[in-house]
Amino acid sequence: MKVTRTRLTEDEKKAWRQFCQASHASESEMLKMMIRKVSGSVSHTSARNAEPKSEKVTVRLAPGDFKKMDGRAQEEGYLSRTSWTTAVVLAALYREPVLTNEEVNALRQSCRELGAIGRNLNQVARALNIEFREGDRIKREAIEDLAERIEEHRALVFELLNKNMNRWRQ
Repeated sequence: MKVTRTRLTEDEKKAWRQFCQASHASESEMLKMMIRKVSGSVSHTSARNAEPKSEKVTVRLAPGDFKKMDGRAQEEGYLSRTSWTTAVVLAALYREPVLTNEEVNALRQSCRELGAIGRNLNQVARALNIEFREGDRIKREAIEDLAERIEEHRALVFELLNKNMNRWRQ
């Protein structure tokens, strides 16, 4: 077996790792799948062949249901029917969100917003300590702005998690 290497920036590596995790595939397995897809290779060997096989479940569906499942998997950002089906089962078993890459990105954006809110709170605290005369006006405006941003953030995260948990009940 041959080895291929490449250099990635820190951001590229982070994005690649998160993409692979969201797709429920190892980094090497995902790279192999992409190479096979681009090159038209029909080889079905994977990184998992080196490991003991996991348990397998077979589900038989009517052709219409199979097409619908295929469409749902693609709509929701899964690379394969298998990864989508795995997410359905895990969500049902653990009653916890199983996030797609898009949802992980939304949560990442949400965390950036929280970081910005924290920086704003530090600025407000600093201003209140420096500007005793202007304190009431600065405090009211800043707190109202932060409260609005926190509420927007809370609504975004709630919507994302609610959508994820209700995904499987449709």
